[in-house]
Amino acid sequence: MKYFQPLVILLLCLITSTNVVNAQKSQQKKDTTKVKKIEFSPIPYISYDRTMGGVFGALPMIMYKTNANDTISPKSISGMAAVYTTNESWGGFAFNKLYFKEDKYRLILVGGKGNFNSQLFSEEINSYLDYNSDTFYFKFELQRLIIKHFYGGINYQFLDRSTIVDYEGATTQIDRLNILGLIFSYDTRDSVYYPTTGFLSELKIDSAPEFFGNDENFNKFTFNYNKYISLKNNRDLIAARIYTGVGLGDLSFNQQFVVSGTDIRGYTQGRYRGKQIVALQGEYRYNPWKKMGLVGFTGLATVFNGDNTSDNGVILPSIGAGFRYAAFPKNKMNVGLEAAVGKGDWGVYFRIGEVF
Repeated sequence: MKYFQPLVILLLCLITSTNVVNAQKSQQKKDTTKVKKIEFSPIPYISYDRTMGGVFGALPMIMYKTNANDTISPKSISGMAAVYTTNESWGGFAFNKLYFKEDKYRLILVGGKGNFNSQLFSEEINSYLDYNSDTFYFKFELQRLIIKHFYGGINYQFLDRSTIVDYEGATTQIDRLNILGLIFSYDTRDSVYYPTTGFLSELKIDSAPEFFGNDENFNKFTFNYNKYISLKNNRDLIAARIYTGVGLGDLSFNQQFVVSGTDIRGYTQGRYRGKQIVALQGEYRYNPWKKMGLVGFTGLATVFNGDNTSDNGVILPSIGAGFRYAAFPKNKMNVGLEAAVGKGDWGVYFRIGEVF
């Protein structure tokens, strides 16, 4: 039983990644040619943060139509990645983001395994402590169109994580969680990969109930609103995002909200964490070339009800810039590299698609 869930999960990811598209043909005058069913892009992965150091790896991805006759659904994307860091962390994962039935259904499958050496800030000793986390993770999310622009759905997450802090007397913390959730979204964007107009609003409710075999019981509520404004030249745009998260119940260290990554860049040491978070950011996307572009961004964030009371409510600014490259030009799917500076912290990030 211990290995049953991982085996089922691995099988689901394999089936989804390999059963990609139906055959499609088109005729032009006297010649009959096959339409390209799958677009493939092998991407090297490189980034840097002050916790794990240099991060290196590979990220092959494919884009495709789940149904060749479906002209409404966006192209789906699947890929996998393997990374290794200079502080001897490693990880691998596979992901699928699928659109089908004329975009009436949206499905996400993600699974991965990793062993990460990281750190946390202890107010008690006024210093950082190293910790190791061995993790297996799987996520399933399905949304269905209810009325125009409005989707609703469910998600399931399985997390098996062992964490030990490098501190005298520390014990191993084991999180084995089955998380159930609801998601509601309102999406008026003109593109899911590179929107230039419209907005996306999402509400997520995740719960780890006792009846599902969880030792820790909690509820998490997150809300984000992304807005996209195209400029007069129809090439550049301004994007803005607000993100809030609230945790209730026995929120463990690993389930806390952390100022980092998607919702505020420039913080890679993992110091600022708590049961509540608020983050605001704006981004200017400049596109002077066909396959390459530049971004500049800034933002603010803060956390509340954290382990370090001196960090509660502290305003955390961020500013940075980067470049984008069109890995899949026809679908405006970009990858990129960017650098950001925060309050006493900084980081370099590799991006798959836009941050938001």
